[in-house]
Amino acid sequence: MLNLNNIICRIIQNDNFEISVMENNGNEISDILTKNKFHYNAVDINDKSLQGNMLILFLKDQDLKKYYDEIGKLLLIFQKDFIIIRKLDTKNYITDIHNMIMSLGFNIIFKLEENKLFYYFYVYNISNYKKTPDWLNNENWANPELWEK
Repeated sequence: MLNLNNIICRIIQNDNFEISVMENNGNEISDILTKNKFHYNAVDINDKSLQGNMLILFLKDQDLKKYYDEIGKLLLIFQKDFIIIRKLDTKNYITDIHNMIMSLGFNIIFKLEENKLFYYFYVYNISNYKKTPDWLNNENWANPELWEK
């Protein structure tokens, strides 16, 4: 059965990541990382020296909205593994905040209900930011050998 601990461990998978965590929506994420002996750095969104392999944001919705521009800039640094976790007290996650996160190129990967709270996991990875459409392949117009036909 999936729970918050299992999902975090599944996302991280190994301890070869340099994990940065920004958290102001409770300590669930840092507690799980500590319990599972994952090394991480607690950071601030305005820290100009942010670097590493993975960034996890566990911020209140109003702060996600407030830091929209900063999150967009952080995508340039954390192009491979950037996780946003939303914690809500309702199943209704499709809000302006959800739309804002999706507009930055994140994909929702997990939805979890635990202790009457709802957790929504979004991930950004430049390698799967945009799916290649079916028509864009060497069987169709993208094949230079067919251009003369």
